[in-house]
Amino acid sequence: MNFSPLQLFRERRLPESIYVELIGNLFSATPLIIVFAISQCVVGWAIVAQTGDPYVLSLTIIGLLISAERILMIRRYRRELTAEPLTRATAIVWETRFAVRSIATAMVVSALGVRCYMLPDPTVHMLIVGVLSTYAAGTITRVAYRPRLAFTSVLIVSIPPAIACIIHGGVIYICLALATIIFLFGAMDVIQHAYETIVSQLTLKRRFAGLAQRDALTGLSNRLGLNENLETIIADAQRNGYGLAVHSLDLDHFKAANDLYGHPAGDAILKEVARRLTCLTRASDLLVRLGGDEFILVQTGVAEREQATGLASRIVEDVSSYYNINGYTIEIGTSVGIAILTDEQLTPDDLLIRADEALYQAKRSRSGYAVYTVAPHLVPLIDGGDFQDTRAVNRKTVNLR
Repeated sequence: MNFSPLQLFRERRLPESIYVELIGNLFSATPLIIVFAISQCVVGWAIVAQTGDPYVLSLTIIGLLISAERILMIRRYRRELTAEPLTRATAIVWETRFAVRSIATAMVVSALGVRCYMLPDPTVHMLIVGVLSTYAAGTITRVAYRPRLAFTSVLIVSIPPAIACIIHGGVIYICLALATIIFLFGAMDVIQHAYETIVSQLTLKRRFAGLAQRDALTGLSNRLGLNENLETIIADAQRNGYGLAVHSLDLDHFKAANDLYGHPAGDAILKEVARRLTCLTRASDLLVRLGGDEFILVQTGVAEREQATGLASRIVEDVSSYYNINGYTIEIGTSVGIAILTDEQLTPDDLLIRADEALYQAKRSRSGYAVYTVAPHLVPLIDGGDFQDTRAVNRKTVNLR
C-alpha cells in the first residue's frame, strides 16, 4: 500500500450514510473508556501511595472526571439518537464533542507520563509505560474511524513523554524514547489501513443492502425496502407534523395480458408501469414493487386529502393507458387504495392494511381509487379503466424497447 503521512489529514468526504455510521461507531466505546479509567485510577493511586506526589494525584482525579464526562456524553448521544436520527450536520457536532474530550484525555495522560518520568522511582516508570501503551493501543483500535483524531491523540500521548525520557537520560530511557518515535510511524500506517478497511467494508455493506432492497426487474424498492424504510418515514412525518398517504395499487387484467402475450410482454409492461409511476413521484416519496403486479407508493408531505386523491387520479390516468408490445397495443387498467396518516398512532402494518382494504373497495366498485375512512368505512371516488387489446390501432402508444 502506498502510504503518506499526509493521507491522515486528507480524509475524503464520505457519503452521509457511511459518515454517520462511522461517527456512531465512535460512541460504542463505553467499555473501553471504563476499563481505561479503572486502569488509570489503579496505577495513579499506586504511584501516589508509593511517592505521595500531589501532581500525579491531581492528574489522576482530572482523568477520572474526564472519563466520567465522556461516558455521560455517550449516554446523551444515545438518548438523542432515539429521539431523532443522526444527519451529517448533527454527526459533525457529535464528532467535535467526542474529539474535544478525546484530546483532553490524551493531554492528561501525556502530562501524567511526563510527571512520572520526572520521578526517580523506576517502578513508577514501568507502571506509566503500561498506561501510555494501553491508551495508544486503545485509541488506534477504537478511534481509527476518524484517522486525524486518532493520530493526533497518539501524537499527544507519545511525544511529550518521549522528550521526558530523553531529558531523564540513560541508555534505557533514550532507547525507550526512540522506540516511541518508531511506534508513531507504525501507528500512522495502522490507523490509515484500519480506516480504509472500515470504509471499504461499510461501502460494500451499503451496496449489498441496497441490492437486497431492490426489485431486480423494475429497479424499484422491494418488500424488504418497504419494511426497512416505512417505519422511519412514518416517524419523520409524525415528528415533523406533516401528512403521509400510502397508495396500494395493482393492475387490472394484467394476468390476462401476461397469459395471452407471454411473460416477456408482462415484464415489459411492469417495467413501463414502474417508469410511469416514477415520473409521478418525488425524491422524498417511496415507490415499491411488492411482487407480481402489486405496487406501493408512499406519498410524503401530504397537507390535505386532495393531494392524495389528486396523485391517485394521475396514477389511474397514466397507468391505464396503452402499451405497445411486439406489435400489440395493450390497455391495462389499475385500481388504487389510499390510507392517509392521521393523528392516530398507526404502525406501518396498520397503514398497509387500510390501503389494501381501500384497494379492494376500489376494485369491487370499479371506481378507480378509494380512500380508507373510519366512518363511513370507505369512500369510492372515480371510475377506472378496463382491459383491452387490439393490433395496429391508430392510437398514441408507448414503445417498450
